[in-house]
Amino acid sequence: MAHKTIEFEQLVARLMEEWKVPGLSIAVVQGDEMFAKSFGQANLEGDKCTEDTLFDLASTSKATTAAAVACLVDDEAYPDVQWTTPVSKLLSEDFVLSDPEYTKNVTIEDILSHRTGLPGHDNSYLSVRTKHADNARSITRNLRNLPLNKPLRTTYQYSNIMYTVATHLVETISGISYADFLRSKIWDPLGMQHTYHDHPNIPSAAKEHLATGHRWDAEKESYIRIGSYPSPEGQGAGSIFSTTSSYAKFIRALLTGSAPLSSTAQKELVTPRTIIPSREDWTIPYYSHSLYALGCIVESYQGHTVIGHDGDVSGFKALVRWMPEFQWGVVMLGNSEGAFYAEQVLFHGLMDGVVRGASTSPSGLEKADVDWVAFWREWAEREKEEERAERREEDEERFRVTEGGEKEGAGGLPVETLVGRYFNAGYKGLVLEEWEGKLIADGHDRSFPLLLTFTHLQGKRFVVEVEDLWAGKTRKVGAEFRIGEGGKVEALGVEFVEEMEGYLVWFDRVA
Repeated sequence: MAHKTIEFEQLVARLMEEWKVPGLSIAVVQGDEMFAKSFGQANLEGDKCTEDTLFDLASTSKATTAAAVACLVDDEAYPDVQWTTPVSKLLSEDFVLSDPEYTKNVTIEDILSHRTGLPGHDNSYLSVRTKHADNARSITRNLRNLPLNKPLRTTYQYSNIMYTVATHLVETISGISYADFLRSKIWDPLGMQHTYHDHPNIPSAAKEHLATGHRWDAEKESYIRIGSYPSPEGQGAGSIFSTTSSYAKFIRALLTGSAPLSSTAQKELVTPRTIIPSREDWTIPYYSHSLYALGCIVESYQGHTVIGHDGDVSGFKALVRWMPEFQWGVVMLGNSEGAFYAEQVLFHGLMDGVVRGASTSPSGLEKADVDWVAFWREWAEREKEEERAERREEDEERFRVTEGGEKEGAGGLPVETLVGRYFNAGYKGLVLEEWEGKLIADGHDRSFPLLLTFTHLQGKRFVVEVEDLWAGKTRKVGAEFRIGEGGKVEALGVEFVEEMEGYLVWFDRVA
């Protein structure tokens, strides 16, 4: 099998070069056995990516959040904590939604399966880059200020916020910090010494092994380093760092049905609750529909159950999958945006080897019916073209600037009269400034830092270019100013909620 191992490593090297991945780490689990291998660099200073390199797990850690709640459900000391328990029964003062019926009825399994009726609202919470950073409790208490948009349990809407709420529940019920709870209930029992919750809990010695996140700038043909900060506002939605072999121990426990979770709890974690909508023109060969359970996605590939989750945070991509039928699983972690495609190619090639009965180590990569390199290369090109098409549509129709419009302010008012401080209870403060003749708002204080640039369209209407400063991507949304008597600017409305096109989040002018 030596030649297959060489072929596999050569494939990894080609994929890392094509998709601009500085470092990639892989761990494969087969029953009680584990194989781990790392490639490339942990950073651009030349430190090698090794088995000790720590990566951001991003949303693959949502399975850990669900497992933490499962520990409470398993514990007879907390009889009121059941999957069907309304969250407001346990967090009566903190868990209040904008509709009393939702407050009364949303359950623990609802918040962990993305079916609460709450859209993402990812731009509503503040990071440590501001004086008043959000945390699990403030995120939970802010729910009352955020609009719902779907009936309860009818629609899958991905919600990082609700996973942070789940950790507030864990801390409130257990009486200890979420980090200590994970360490005592899950990580120490499984020997996961190299898995940590958020930056402040990583020992100084281990921080030397932290990988650095990157994205590739195609125009400049160079990597852009992406900063990494403590993120109390992201607790439960992500904010876990680990080596592949350490996190693979958790996956092995789920595969083998071993402690610390009971067999009942493990069954509940992978029982589907929600159908994930799909588009017929965006399908992967031999897959069934995708279903969301509790912190993981359940699918079928060629009739075999596949469970897992992807992770996406600026500068890092993660992939976790396991197949109970074969007692096989994989953890892949990379430190660039392009790692997604490299991980998908490698995972599907390995899975084909498992399904065909080949060796389940990376050397078992077998020739498959699908050319996965070509498939994911085409997928990436289609994504780029769809983004380009969306931008063209925005420019040609909804957000076309009228002649002379960009030179004016709302309602004919000069741009400088719009400058000021605005506030919305759910989305906090927004400060508009004039910079080089443009009306802007600096959103570095957000969990995902933004820069908003306003361009006048017509009357009171504006288009806002929202730039994700870490991902290097932009999108356009609508905005409008409310003008009172005497031409006084009273409020600003911005389409901040991606799932609610046309809905304006109104910020009252306060200064």
